[in-house]
Formats: sequence, C-alpha cells, structure tokens
Amino acid sequence: MKKTGLLLLCALLLLCFAGQASAYLQVGSEAPDFKISDLEGNKVSLSDFKGQIIILQLGTTWCPDCVGQSADLLKIGPILKDQGVVLVDVFIQENQKSVSKFLKGKDFVMPMVPLLDDGQAHRAYQVYLIPRLVIIDQQFRIVHDGLRLKAETVQEKVAALQPPVTEEASASTESSTPCSPPQ
Repeated sequence: MKKTGLLLLCALLLLCFAGQASAYLQVGSEAPDFKISDLEGNKVSLSDFKGQIIILQLGTTWCPDCVGQSADLLKIGPILKDQGVVLVDVFIQENQKSVSKFLKGKDFVMPMVPLLDDGQAHRAYQVYLIPRLVIIDQQFRIVHDGLRLKAETVQEKVAALQPPVTEEASASTESSTPCSPPQ
C-alpha cells in the first residue's frame, strides 16, 4: 500500500512539473503579440519593436526575484544598449503609481518600456511563475523563454543574435591610423 501511495505521489508531482514546463513557448516559434498600456496610458504592442532584439520581462515590483532580475539587467544595460536591445518590462497586476515608484531613480541606459498588463500578456505567455524572461530576436521569434537568467547568460544569448563581423569591416578597423589627441 505504501509503494502504491508513493508511486501515485511521484506521478502527481511529475504531472505538475510537466504542466509548468509546457507553459514555456517553443524556441523558434513566433512571439505572441499583445497591446497594453504604458505608464502614460498609451497603447503599446510588443510587435512595435519587431526588428530589434527584445528582452521581455514579466513580473511585479514586490517579487524579490523580479527585483533581482531587473538589477541584473540594469547592470548590463550599457552593453545591451550597444547591441540594440530594448527591454519591455510588463508589470502584472500592478498600477501606475507602484510601478513609477519602483522605477524612480533607476537608470536602465538601454531603451526600457514599462507596461501595465491588463491580462493580455499574462494570458499570451501563460505566466504561472515569475520572473519570466523571454528573449525575442529581430524576426520576432522566441530565442529563450524561462525564469530568471544571470546577467552573463543574457549577454551570451543576445551576443549570439548579433550579425557576424565581416572580414571587410574588421579589415577597415585594423588598417585605420590611430589618432593622437591635439596638444
């Protein structure tokens, strides 16, 4: 009887975790679009940023891991800016006042678009756990979908989306004459 109960418990746990894993979007699939409000009440679609690398963060102001993910992205903001990345930060079940207070004094350096979810993004991305981090390429395809990522991992995934440096471009920088500052 104990073995049957233990097997049943294991099967139930396996089903729970399988359901969560299947909630993530398949790498290579088109990113679901949504249209929700920014902090000024303007409607913004995720597809407005098609053609750019998008880091889509779904979370809240009160979740410790969400705050940590934001801090990691802040830390690598200058690098991401140079790589043409836009951060679309979707706040779930939050209001304009709490999000504005949370963002006050933070300098994201890279373009950052805070949005207030009305349920559309939550449903489109089947958010069950936060923080949810989705990286979307220039063709609006999913590159990564999962929970919190370390700053270094985000950098690696974004760097892999950069166009390769051509021999002609690298030759022109190698053959340039260094300039001396005026004296």
